[in-house]
Amino acid sequence: MNLAEEEQKAVIKVMESQMLTLLHGEAVKSFEKDYAKYIGVKHAIGINTGTAALHIAIAALNIGPGDEVIVPPFTFIATASSILHNNAIPVFADIDNKTYTLDPKSVKQKISDKTKALIPVHLAGMVADMSELKDLANDYNLYIIEDACQSIGSKFRGKKVGSLGDIGCFSFYPSKNITTGEGGMITTNDDELAEQCRLLRHHGEPSWYVYNRLGYNYRMTEIQGAIGKVQLKRIDKFIEVRNKNAQYLSDAVSEINGIIPPYIPEYCEPAFNYWIGRIDPEIMGLNKSQFIEQFPKSKVLYPKPLYKTKLFRKKIAYPKGCPWSCPFYGKEIDYNKISLPNVEKVTREIFALDIHPNITRQDLDENIQVMKNLVKK
Repeated sequence: MNLAEEEQKAVIKVMESQMLTLLHGEAVKSFEKDYAKYIGVKHAIGINTGTAALHIAIAALNIGPGDEVIVPPFTFIATASSILHNNAIPVFADIDNKTYTLDPKSVKQKISDKTKALIPVHLAGMVADMSELKDLANDYNLYIIEDACQSIGSKFRGKKVGSLGDIGCFSFYPSKNITTGEGGMITTNDDELAEQCRLLRHHGEPSWYVYNRLGYNYRMTEIQGAIGKVQLKRIDKFIEVRNKNAQYLSDAVSEINGIIPPYIPEYCEPAFNYWIGRIDPEIMGLNKSQFIEQFPKSKVLYPKPLYKTKLFRKKIAYPKGCPWSCPFYGKEIDYNKISLPNVEKVTREIFALDIHPNITRQDLDENIQVMKNLVKK
């Protein structure tokens, strides 16, 4: 985390005001206004977590029982569980072998008459191929929900993520490019979607004791809003440091036979959240588990595809088998029979390293030396 004196002063100001909720304060509204301007959209809606942002985004699009949403299986569980929380069905498509983001060719094969939306995940600052995904969405009349939780500030052909689909979702967890501790944001250019998101985050209430739809308490606090507003002023510097650290690692690793640095497609201006490396087990003579064991500062980024987890193998969600047993669905999906070659290969080979602004050049050099030593063994 990169919290400084200015964030502390902003928090104290909120506490002194005694207005700790967005229902009475101004900090969240101010943060939302600044964030919408930063992303380049009309609306930003402050939420208490990135997971809640995904949940609300799907609900705002009226996706529910009997509907399918296509997602990558190489992502944090919230991308898929938010679909289940809306009683809809996650359908997994493969990822690109270089960017590790949703593969449009695989997506096309997964589209059915039940498909309502795609959720591309902009992974660790790397942007999905939005041109091809948007073409598919237009051809099949599908929504695009951007999971940009790990990619605040990344750009696709000059436009920031969160402004490219129908709706975008962000997380401000401490590991992200900016943080509010916990917290999230929804972005959209659609006036009606924005209004529905605001209703959903506050019990479906447009005004006190008026309930227009089923909603939740997913409000961002004023303290979160105050921290976020200050953090947003510093985001360009944070991203600059992260990208420099990533480039430093990539330059060094390009000279190490057996380890592959991140691939950056021509359409992408990344705002790196993590640096993702990839081992070649044949050249190194090590599998991923052995590599991680000997390199404790490296991180396991998603050890298995989501469809291989117990949640999906045994379809454990709601009682009586919902949403899969929902009569509105009428199909059978067996996650045990899924095999997506790219994601299964990638999960056996990639790892991640921290590159946040508190990482020093010495830290980076030590990591580089460990990788060099492992290759020599």
